[in-house]
Amino acid sequence: MGFEHRIGELFDGRYRLERQIGSGGMADVYLAADETLGRSVAIKLLADRYTRDDGFIERFRREATAAAGLTHANIVGIYDRGQADGQYYIAMEYVEGETLKDEINAHAPLPAEEAISYAQQALQALEFAHKRGVIHRDVKPHNMMINGDGVLKMTDFGIARAANMTDMTEVGSIVGTAQYLSPEQARGQAVGPQSDIYAMGIVLYEMLTGELPFTGGSAVEIAMKQVQDAPEPPSRRNRLISPALEQVVMRALAKDPQYRYRSAREMADDLERVRRGLAVSQDTQQATRVMAPVAAPATQVMDSYRQAPPPQPPPQSRRSFLPWFLVLLFLLAAAAVGFYVYSQFQSSGVTVPDVVGLKSETAKNRLKAEGFQVTAKQRESSVGQKGKVVETDPGPGSTADKGSTVTMFVGSGPNTVKIPNLRGKDFNEASSELTALGLQAPNQQQVTSKLPAGEVVRSDPGPGEQVPLSTVVTLFVSNGNVKVPDTTGLDCEGAKQKLQSAGLTGDCQDEPSDTVPKGEVTRTSPAAGSPVVQGTNVTIFVSSGPAQVEVPDVTGMTVTDARAALHSAGLTDNATACLSSDPTATPGTVVHQDPAAGAQVDPGSTVDILVHRTDATTPCPP
Repeated sequence: MGFEHRIGELFDGRYRLERQIGSGGMADVYLAADETLGRSVAIKLLADRYTRDDGFIERFRREATAAAGLTHANIVGIYDRGQADGQYYIAMEYVEGETLKDEINAHAPLPAEEAISYAQQALQALEFAHKRGVIHRDVKPHNMMINGDGVLKMTDFGIARAANMTDMTEVGSIVGTAQYLSPEQARGQAVGPQSDIYAMGIVLYEMLTGELPFTGGSAVEIAMKQVQDAPEPPSRRNRLISPALEQVVMRALAKDPQYRYRSAREMADDLERVRRGLAVSQDTQQATRVMAPVAAPATQVMDSYRQAPPPQPPPQSRRSFLPWFLVLLFLLAAAAVGFYVYSQFQSSGVTVPDVVGLKSETAKNRLKAEGFQVTAKQRESSVGQKGKVVETDPGPGSTADKGSTVTMFVGSGPNTVKIPNLRGKDFNEASSELTALGLQAPNQQQVTSKLPAGEVVRSDPGPGEQVPLSTVVTLFVSNGNVKVPDTTGLDCEGAKQKLQSAGLTGDCQDEPSDTVPKGEVTRTSPAAGSPVVQGTNVTIFVSSGPAQVEVPDVTGMTVTDARAALHSAGLTDNATACLSSDPTATPGTVVHQDPAAGAQVDPGSTVDILVHRTDATTPCPP
């Protein structure tokens, strides 16, 4: 059952699906609002075509089980799992950003410092998982998310297994992605932490060169190359890669697991040495000197894909090795003589040192110490590379005459930066984050908001916008006040609830109203829209119905004057003649009224008045 038509509905009584954010081979991923805990989550739903496949259901459950126990800053967290509406799902941490594969496609080759940072974060995640007995088995940049702060988080433990499980591999099949498979995975053999390290070597290779070390027209062809072919050194594809960094990549890509790093931590430590401009460990230097490709029969890979073995070539007759040995000796001797002659003519040549990543002044001094003249040119770069050398011409490791000029390309920083999401952060914290990006100190503007005083409500320009470094961002900061909401038309309880949702309290008080129905709110004090401190108590005035009027005293008045007084008060009259027994009564004056003077009556009510007349036959009341 597709979920596109259910966007906006509540799933499993808790998650309101907002939009689809991804689709993979076995599942679709949706952004959803967790209405129980009030946070955004990613809901991963097993694809319809697999809901009746026990194998895929088990793999889906395995992902949740494997990742649920891995709480780490560089691993996407698993919050919940279950089954609803015939769908198996996993609720996980929502990472707002892009995959490392997207970053590679858009910007590769990445600067060495950036590639090392991403690789170290991924290795920290793998080290954490490996120590808990979990092997990922599908390490690739597609399964690594990067948020707006440059933090990498690893996801998709869909084919991960505990390291001590006997069914780590599936007989006769390969589990994983061919371009990132270790040789042992390609052969369908058992895998361990070194298999994840091999895949990390390919990811690092891809970040540094923008290319994969092994490609082909089919998964089988690529898997065979993983087993049999030595990778081309990455420096041949990107001459800016230092020898030390290349040693790290090549050790991780050793065909034989025993020559690879023993742990993800060990590989991360070597990358830290490279980042600091130091030599790699002695183990890495030794491993890259002695390791050789360990090939396996092609049939072993083909069998893993359930393919027929390739035809074997016909046997050839054995020939004597002696002639070839003599030819080899001759070529070696000729090479030695040629090198000697060349070195005599190139005696003034000096190797250009690797100064990429060093500060401009430090790099300049090092090049001058080797006898070079130095010129510097600016080049757009990341924030982290500002003021540091990003490239030299001639490149590191090249030979140039002493006294010749080496041009350094120094990072000037980016021309534009992306505004981060600063909502909810303290103003000083948000200001520091903006200046760290190279922007100027922001302006501050106080606004009314439900957020606590001092926290950023929004920014202008807003999150995600690319802006020049000269841009001055305005931060709208909460003053701790809220606006009194409009509650007119609600009843007392409804008005209290609305005030409470705005961070206020309220008490109800009756007042008459000629226009608002009885029981509805007429106004509040402070009035709607007024800014007040959070927690303020607001008086809610509720209509008690139309206001009443007081009956005036008209006794002793003439009929004309009495009628005028009653009409002025909004009342009507009903006059009746009577004969008063009071000898002092003046004929034509009011001697009695009903209701009595001072009574409260509704507007328009009738007041009966008795007027003394000598010709009347009905006696007036005493």
